[in-house]
Amino acid sequence: MLLSSAMTVFALLALMVGSLLMVRLTQDKQETQLIRLYRLAALDRRSSALRKVIQGLKSIDDNPEVIRVLSQAMKNDLQRIQKLDPTRSVSDKESRPSSSEANKTEKPHAAGLSKADQKTSLRSEREMLRARAHITDALALIRHLYQVGHVAGEQLESTARHLGTLSAMVGANSNLRMGDEALERGDARKALAFYRAAESFLHSGPLSGPEGQKKLSYIEQRRAHIANQEAQAIGPDGFSQQAA
Repeated sequence: MLLSSAMTVFALLALMVGSLLMVRLTQDKQETQLIRLYRLAALDRRSSALRKVIQGLKSIDDNPEVIRVLSQAMKNDLQRIQKLDPTRSVSDKESRPSSSEANKTEKPHAAGLSKADQKTSLRSEREMLRARAHITDALALIRHLYQVGHVAGEQLESTARHLGTLSAMVGANSNLRMGDEALERGDARKALAFYRAAESFLHSGPLSGPEGQKKLSYIEQRRAHIANQEAQAIGPDGFSQQAA
């Protein structure tokens, strides 16, 4: 009787320990699955951000180094996604960003512009702000890649320098184009506002060389043209010719 009771207690203890072990294993499995899902979500967000940034940069810039760094980072993320979730297949097309944005052609705001100036001369403030946001995001992503050891210090320095210059070029050239187009519409006040904005970008470090000085001279010519138009409209007697 005593032996039977002891065996019963032992069996109950073994059952309880087994149940606790199963619960623990289930919890560990659930935690592992949850961590995997968190990692997948983070990688999905970053690869999606990389794709948008690469598309945006390709539409305004021909520099291969920045695109190569970001494209390699996106490829690595897609490979990690496939490793974490083997059921997801990553095609070669998916690993390369769409080139539809890069293939857009823009009419330059003035003749004789270089290819870089043409690509960075955007037609609206919205497009300009969006392009500069892509540049800021690209720089943030490259700095993160440097922090995790995926980008060397020299790459970070060179790409940061290039992106800083590119951001200033987008600001200066886009404002110049919008100023010229406002002047063509007869809106001298708005044109002068755009020219002032362009001037502030041209006075910054990256664009303070000969090309920047050339554009500053162009702005002065536009201002003189506007002043002459206003003087002609007023007339020598101080009264508006239109009113007369």
